[in-house]
Amino acid sequence: MPGKWDWLKDEMGGVSKITKFSTVMKFLKGRVSGPDDMTKCAMCPNMCRHACPISIVDGKETTSPAGKSRVGMMVDHDVLPMDEENLYPMLMCLSCGCCERWCPFDFSVSDILRAEKEKGVEEGVIFEEFQEMFDNLGNYGLVQGEIKKKKSYPNQGDVLYLRGCEFRGDDEKVIGKTMGAFEKLGLDAFVLSDEECCGIPAYNAGNTQLFKKLARKMAKRINDSGAEKVITSCPSCAYAYRKLYPEFGLDIDVEVLHIVEYLEQKKDILGKKKGTVTFHDPCKLVNGLENKKGMKDVLEKIGLNVKVPRRSGEKTFCCGYGGSTVCRLNEYLSSKISEERLDELSSLSDKIITSCPTCKKAFEENGNLKVYDIGELLYELL
Repeated sequence: MPGKWDWLKDEMGGVSKITKFSTVMKFLKGRVSGPDDMTKCAMCPNMCRHACPISIVDGKETTSPAGKSRVGMMVDHDVLPMDEENLYPMLMCLSCGCCERWCPFDFSVSDILRAEKEKGVEEGVIFEEFQEMFDNLGNYGLVQGEIKKKKSYPNQGDVLYLRGCEFRGDDEKVIGKTMGAFEKLGLDAFVLSDEECCGIPAYNAGNTQLFKKLARKMAKRINDSGAEKVITSCPSCAYAYRKLYPEFGLDIDVEVLHIVEYLEQKKDILGKKKGTVTFHDPCKLVNGLENKKGMKDVLEKIGLNVKVPRRSGEKTFCCGYGGSTVCRLNEYLSSKISEERLDELSSLSDKIITSCPTCKKAFEENGNLKVYDIGELLYELL
């Protein structure tokens, strides 16, 4: 696959060195000055379109990366009103970060449109599909709302395991197996009985005030826990704690690792082949936490015969349910993106491994294959 700079080299192939130098200097200057980032993105000929799952599956100009920015630019300049019709395409974003890899300016469309999404919430343009999520997060600190049956786990130890909303609300068995795997690995793991959402679903939907409320609570609880290390199953949580919280002046005083990052540090796990698998790289793991080969390396370290997808590492393809907005506003589109990814993975193996609760749920709801989280796989193999 070509690199993101190849088009520029092709365009300048037949010009003189002096012209090349002048053009390159103007281009580089444009990266640090000139029009605002949203305008630059809006005027781009969609250089990242081929990598955007929304654009690939939806195929509409308004939901393409540059198309979203064009709508945002027109709303920002009061050419279009801030209403649900115009906010909708800006929310058709999985926050997967695939656009950034192909952008000459290293833009993330999700980040570029954040101010407009925040403006929508501030002005009361809130989709009905988001209101329940906001209410649940505000009242219960969990996307799904109140959990009536809570399973008990140790509440003291050396390693704090943060379970995340998805497993706590919909897949408790994975938590039990992951805790069991930690025990087999010799970890003294515990959980927070009052764990709440990291806040990233609210952040992605533009509700920054709610995000900050949740972030303040979780930062304090983690720092007060006495843990020597924090491990989470959710890459979005790890991304929030490590990348987003500091942007809002909230620092976590202890090392926070995604489970794949922790397993990478283990010198020996199994080392004996136990079947053939393929894997799905979660977007926030490879693009948010910049862990390009962790899934593949850990599975090979376990001893499995690993079939590598064509779209893996930084070229991964979102499960369709990332970002918390698309799956709520257009579940059909999310499911079609998930099916597109499953078609690729299922051609390699009937056993799919991932390391994101949302990805696991998306694939299990849209396919007939067994999907393992890395934690439960480890428990069954140890």
